Amino acid sequence: MADAGNLFYQTVSNPGGIPGGSLIFIHGAGGTHRKWATLMEKSINGFTHVAVDLTGHGSSPGTPVDDVKAYTKSIKAFLDANGFPRPWILAGHSMGGSIALQAALTYPETVDGLILIGAGANMPVNPTMLEQLAQGTFDTSFLKIAYGRNFDPQLLAAELQTLSQVSQQQLYTDFTACNNYDVSKQLGEIKIPVLILVGDQDKMTPAKNSQYLQETISGSVLQIIPAAGHHLMLEKPDETISAISSFLKEKFSC
Repeated sequence: MADAGNLFYQTVSNPGGIPGGSLIFIHGAGGTHRKWATLMEKSINGFTHVAVDLTGHGSSPGTPVDDVKAYTKSIKAFLDANGFPRPWILAGHSMGGSIALQAALTYPETVDGLILIGAGANMPVNPTMLEQLAQGTFDTSFLKIAYGRNFDPQLLAAELQTLSQVSQQQLYTDFTACNNYDVSKQLGEIKIPVLILVGDQDKMTPAKNSQYLQETISGSVLQIIPAAGHHLMLEKPDETISAISSFLKEKFSC
């Protein structure tokens, strides 16, 4: 782990010594690099894995911002400051998906591929929820709706406990960034390989959001994972890893 480029990160290297590229994992609102723990156990297809803490999250310095473009700028600086092997595939969950999308649009020379998990071209947030977060009165246990009906109860309890420890100001800032984001009219500009993953029980970013991405981004691939909610990498890690592996094999194998 290190903080080069002003962001804290964890890496997993290819044990074979010949890197196939890098998967840059970007967490969602109120999260940290730990959201990717199930995908940080071993290399997928020889790729280096890099899980970052966004500015003001986890162990990264700074203050959270309410602007996806600002987070994207920090990811660009982070990648420029490090020598991770190319190609760079940005894998973003929820707000992290917005950051990955924006990076592909703003810095196309930096992004070689995208993996979008529970993402969307826009992500409007319930105004009552935003108001309660602004006032510091939001009950974070409400966010259990973000998980599928069959998610392990003990893991769900642990997730909700972690969320309860995140400041409501940070959640408000992140969810405001989500609420203000909309690139629905720019998706046609994306010409790189894109994998889109979504759970069929996702209530935060319903499957129709991912279907719109697939219909609008030329050549993109959509996979809807059964019996899963918003946090695919936690709820269905094996299926998530398999989908990523197939995508990398098809689009980025030497």
